[in-house]
Amino acid sequence: MTNVAFDASAKVYLNGQRVPGGSADASDNNALTFDFGYAINDQWNVRAIVGIPPTTKVTGAGTLPGIQLGKITYAPTVLTLNYNLPALGPVRPHIGAGVNYTRIFESRDANLKSFDADHAWSPALHVGADIDVNRGWFVSIDIRKLYLKTDASGYLGPQEAKARVTLDPLLTSIAIGRQF
Repeated sequence: MTNVAFDASAKVYLNGQRVPGGSADASDNNALTFDFGYAINDQWNVRAIVGIPPTTKVTGAGTLPGIQLGKITYAPTVLTLNYNLPALGPVRPHIGAGVNYTRIFESRDANLKSFDADHAWSPALHVGADIDVNRGWFVSIDIRKLYLKTDASGYLGPQEAKARVTLDPLLTSIAIGRQF
């Protein structure tokens, strides 16, 4: 299970003119996720997280407070190369960095018509720990920080609206795993 907590902001434009103080916010989500890993050796591993796409509500912020702009169904896929730190008893910590690709599956209109958001790539940081429980079984706790920016567009009445949106989500996951 993963919690997606957005740290959102935006530069908003109507008919090509910047809206002073106009911004956007995205609602936080929980998603069922799957974490796959491959041990390269004792020090290095590669991990990928994928999941069932959640839906976030996008609302105006700043000088555009509370205006529901639309909803986006999205799926971040994060791939990281991780370094395994020395184990502390049953706790096996790791740190890493990698890349994220967020695919937009659906954009739904609200007050913004023809609402659309672009797929986006971003860098990702990863810190976590696997806690051994019993013969190959473990509990995994992970935090991933994505530095994600995307473009969104639509129409507010007859006016063309565009935004450069910074989402920068923090993904906090807990899972039960099996080592093969």
